[in-house]
Amino acid sequence: MSCFLLVQTLETFLRNSGSWTRCAEELHLHVNSVRYRVQRIQDLTGRDLSRMEDRVDFFLALLV
Repeated sequence: MSCFLLVQTLETFLRNSGSWTRCAEELHLHVNSVRYRVQRIQDLTGRDLSRMEDRVDFFLALLV
């Protein structure tokens, strides 16, 4: 899976406050595809997107 798709998924997931359904709708994906991508992001980074601290870190990193 390309880095671009993972970054796009992360941005959309954060913009939708971690809502699987809204993120999937915006990306035109099945919710399980979003879950898979988010899990892949977590596996690659060692971060947990269910934690607010990690979400904030990702949000700030994407702004830079």
